[in-house]
Amino acid sequence: MDEVDETDDGGVFVARKRGRAVEFSRDPHPENDQYLVIEGPGMLVLFPKREDRATPEPLAPQKSIQSPDDHPDRDGHLRRAFSTLSSRVSPSRWVSSPHPYTELVEVFRGLDAQDPVREDVSAYLAANPSVGSAVEMLFTSIAMSARADWKAAPASMRGVAARGWFLGRWVPTFLVLDGPIMRFLTSEAFRRQTGAPDLLRAVRAFFSNRDFMLLRHAFAHWSFSWRTGGGDSQIVGLGRSPSEEVRVSRSEADAFHIITFALVEAIHEVFL
Repeated sequence: MDEVDETDDGGVFVARKRGRAVEFSRDPHPENDQYLVIEGPGMLVLFPKREDRATPEPLAPQKSIQSPDDHPDRDGHLRRAFSTLSSRVSPSRWVSSPHPYTELVEVFRGLDAQDPVREDVSAYLAANPSVGSAVEMLFTSIAMSARADWKAAPASMRGVAARGWFLGRWVPTFLVLDGPIMRFLTSEAFRRQTGAPDLLRAVRAFFSNRDFMLLRHAFAHWSFSWRTGGGDSQIVGLGRSPSEEVRVSRSEADAFHIITFALVEAIHEVFL
């Protein structure tokens, strides 16, 4: 193996990889020999793992929907999220798809295969670097919040810490969607497409859902409250008038997050 650089500057040091083996220039966390690893675009994050520390888990009694990046079956993961929102969203080509993530990626690849669209998308992304930057920062934010261990907090603070874990996932996801991502999907980058895919229209319609937008605006203005009780928590988003109030369960808010994150992943996979 090549000689490893021994430089150590403020906790930043060099490691070299050969196949699956990684050699560090010094022994980090000598008391640990296992790590939880999160891989993202241009990023590899390692967290020391101890046998006596549990993986973060959601508030009992319901099981949380995890980020798509934690779940290899993205289609099944999205189907469950759509099912959770069945009373809030209208049936559509995307919502009813047996393979919602796979078909979304295929639609994007079909558009990218059209020369005029590929040219326009490239020009748009070059002129609007915020799209790529926003996606990268979202992945970074989600990767870090996903490993926050609310169970390590004092017992009296665990409820607050657990809510913070969910908010760490939700807030950046909602904000990046109704911003650089949706502006990209509705931009002139797709004006020369041949044949408007039904599924793409359904995707755009989904993210125009009234409850989704009210919840997004409530998060954007930090105008919401978290209420506990019963089998699931409830997030109450407040607007400028009572008619703009929206109430969703924790599982519904997480489902919106999962679907939004999947859209960002698909865009990254094909266009970025």
